[in-house]
Amino acid sequence: MHFPRSEKLIAHVDMNSYFASVEQQANPTLRGKPLGVCAYLHPHGCVIAASVEAKKLGIKVGMSMTEARQAVPNAVFVQNDPPKYRAVTSRIFSILHELTDRMEHYSIDEAFLDLTGWYRDAAEAAFALSTVKRRITEEVGDWLRCSVGIAPTRFLAKTASDLQKPDGLTIITHENIDDVLSRLDLEDVCGIGPRMRRRLERLGYHTLLDVKYASTENLIRAFGVNGFYLQARLQGADIEDVAADGEMTEAPPKSVGHSYCVPDRVNREKKVEATLMRLTERAGRRMRGLGLLANGISVSVGLKTPDGPRPQGPFWTPGSDGPGGSLHAWFAEPCDDSFTIVGTALDLLRELWSGQRVNFLAVTLIDLTVPTYQGRFDLKVKGLREEMVPERRQAVSKAMDAVRDRYGLNALVLGKMLTLGDEAPDRIGFRKTEGVDVTLTS
Repeated sequence: MHFPRSEKLIAHVDMNSYFASVEQQANPTLRGKPLGVCAYLHPHGCVIAASVEAKKLGIKVGMSMTEARQAVPNAVFVQNDPPKYRAVTSRIFSILHELTDRMEHYSIDEAFLDLTGWYRDAAEAAFALSTVKRRITEEVGDWLRCSVGIAPTRFLAKTASDLQKPDGLTIITHENIDDVLSRLDLEDVCGIGPRMRRRLERLGYHTLLDVKYASTENLIRAFGVNGFYLQARLQGADIEDVAADGEMTEAPPKSVGHSYCVPDRVNREKKVEATLMRLTERAGRRMRGLGLLANGISVSVGLKTPDGPRPQGPFWTPGSDGPGGSLHAWFAEPCDDSFTIVGTALDLLRELWSGQRVNFLAVTLIDLTVPTYQGRFDLKVKGLREEMVPERRQAVSKAMDAVRDRYGLNALVLGKMLTLGDEAPDRIGFRKTEGVDVTLTS
């Protein structure tokens, strides 16, 4: 099947080794050295970003700090600093917004831009983006580099930006698309992983060009609608738009959570409850940012030793890595306020834990739904939630979010969290852009 060709002009901007490059920009003594950015500095802490130098020596994202140090003994490791990355991203995105009125903040280090109508052709767009690359190094940081892809579709623009890293600029057009695809491996494009590759090869499709010109019926029989969309993307069909800031690009998540590997000092200083409160508060803030409500909550606890009784019951599940377990509870009605979710999380923790040494905590807000804006019950609850009706709890929680957005995450904290210090620090994912503020010029 031949699909109609897109005539749009789409760009994808991808910052190179982003978290590590920002750290090297901030600290010139780290430049040129193999650097790993970790979720937290612990032998089992995960490397979430590696510098260009570290990647060349074999450090990969997902390695533990111990594995990375074994691979590169002279590597330097730092703990991630989310406010720093968000601040830099805000400056970069502000520059990109000058190119178009339709830009998708795809992740903390990536953006899609719909340049259709703003530039006559890919060559003119490439000149504009070359200027942007120069402005990023001059106005934001001389150690920061990005790769740019320009193409008729979102999919091909992303494919193009991956072709020249670091610091490249690649154009894919309908005229050169076959030449580009002929030089790529099946797994070099989004949507094809090892499993799908094996299935494609069993069907006799060994290259991307084979898939592009395959029988559409065969692909649909083998992969369903995914086979149809894969071929359409490879043919440069216009099947997905760039989502302007604030638009949903995919289905909302069904859960939001945070976890933390608990160090011994948290147990010694009796800060287990406060640590769980911080994790729960952070999950609630993320959920409110998505405009969702939770129907339930789950708390998981890992214990260092099996001393003390374990909870039992229909909602308890054993921990996967030793003693401990999980409990979940359902709210009387969907909610999003900190007082309800933190209070319920503490109730579950007290059922799971009776003073043993803890090595892991996790909280997940589950069965998320979109508000229906129907009336809520005038329900009063205990503890943190005492004598406060749902509307009041919700309003106070959103007011706290607004203060934190302006003055930082620790500007307002619940009582027990006051002396928590750096435990359960702020963490950031590459697909998360909360807290990224963009200044638009008129």
